[in-house]
Amino acid sequence: MSSSSTTRSEEILVLYGSQTGNSEYAASTLANDAPDKLSNSSVSVTARHMQLDDFIEMERVKWPRLVVIVTSSYGVGQAPLGCYEFRKMCDAILTRQGNGASEEINGLLSGVTYAMIGLGDSKYLTFFQNPTQIDKAMTIAGAKRVGPLGKADASGTGNEEQSEIILRWTTEIWSELKDVLHTAPTDETAKILDGVRRRTAEFCSQVLEDWNGADDNDMNQTGFSKMIMIAIPVLIAIIVMMILNSR
Repeated sequence: MSSSSTTRSEEILVLYGSQTGNSEYAASTLANDAPDKLSNSSVSVTARHMQLDDFIEMERVKWPRLVVIVTSSYGVGQAPLGCYEFRKMCDAILTRQGNGASEEINGLLSGVTYAMIGLGDSKYLTFFQNPTQIDKAMTIAGAKRVGPLGKADASGTGNEEQSEIILRWTTEIWSELKDVLHTAPTDETAKILDGVRRRTAEFCSQVLEDWNGADDNDMNQTGFSKMIMIAIPVLIAIIVMMILNSR
C-alpha cells in the first residue's frame, strides 16, 4: 500500500487581528512553519493565515477542527484592524450569557479547538482586553483552548520582550497542536463541524448586520436574479418606444 493512501490531510487556520502589523507577522510566521512542525508520516498538515474578519466574511465561518488566534487590542480594549466583526460576534456571545440567554450559545462552538496568543502594550490599562474577551467568549460557546493564553507585552524587556514571549509560546504550542492533529478524527467529526458551521452562520446572521452567509453559488444566483429584474423593465421600455415610434 502506498504511503499516500494512508496519509490523511489536516488544515489549520491561523486567524489574526493586527493594528501595527506585529500580530499579522506572528500569524504569518506560524502558518508558514506549521506544515514542517506538525506533519508526520500519517498526517499532512497545511495552514493558511487570514484576518479574523475574513474568516467571517469570506471563509463564512467554515471552522476547521483547529484554529490558532493571534490578536492585539486597540484603543481602550477595542478590536484592532481585521477583528471588528469577530469581536462583535464574541461580544454578542458574552452579552447573551450575561443576560441569561445561555441556551442560545450553549454548544455553539463545541467541536472547535483553538490556541491563542494576545499582543499589546502594558503601558495601557486595557492592552489585553480584546484577547481576553475573545478567549472568554470562545470558551463560553464551547470551544476548547489548548495551551496557555499567550500574553506578549510590547513593554517587556529581556526575556519578557515581546518577540521572546512570542517565540517561547510558539515553541511550546507545537506539541499541543500535534496532540490535536495527530489524533485521527472520528466518523462524527465532520458532522459535528458541519453543525458548528451551521450554528455559527445562524448566529452571525442575527448579530452581524452586514453579514452574508450565502455560498458562492447562492451569491451568483442572487446577482443573476438582480440583473434579470433590472433588464426586464428596460426591455419593456425599449419595446414600448419602438411601437410608439413605428406609428
